[in-house]
Amino acid sequence: MKQMIIVLTGVMVFSGLALAAAYSGLSERIEENRIAALNASLAAIFDVDPDAADGPSFDLVDGSDPLMYRGKDTDGTVLGYAIRLQAQGYGGAISMLVGLDADAERIIGISFVEQVETPGLGGRITEEVFRSQFRGLDADRALELVRNVPPDPDRNEVQAITGATITSIAIVGRINERLGDAVELIERQER
Repeated sequence: MKQMIIVLTGVMVFSGLALAAAYSGLSERIEENRIAALNASLAAIFDVDPDAADGPSFDLVDGSDPLMYRGKDTDGTVLGYAIRLQAQGYGGAISMLVGLDADAERIIGISFVEQVETPGLGGRITEEVFRSQFRGLDADRALELVRNVPPDPDRNEVQAITGATITSIAIVGRINERLGDAVELIERQER
């Protein structure tokens, strides 16, 4: 019995040290990948090439809640804003960016930085068919989620993903909760 406890303790200590060393060695690369994913998501919202040398710049708006990024072109003209939101989907946390035009009147896009939804169901949120529904919707009105009928953009409607209602509800609900705060913050920034 003592021998088994000693062996198991040794295996646990070795495994813990190996995991700690692997994390320590890869933590910088993990952070670089997170920054690259954020930049790619920001570029997707503003429909630009993230690797272009003369492309837009994205800066974090100080003191913003929710977190907000401002996109500027090379001349310093504000292209728009992207707010970072977290929602709790069916499979876990969903980190997304919702883009607003420079006047904070319209949604210009939505992009997902991280998500662990079920592939083929909730994971379909990353598909263009779902994301494109948000473009052009009114930022001053609540979004409406519809099921089994085509959405009417004039009524600020988004069609839920079949089989992923929980995920769809979480995304639209979180956007509705925080979009008003973001619009107010943008309006204060412009003054």
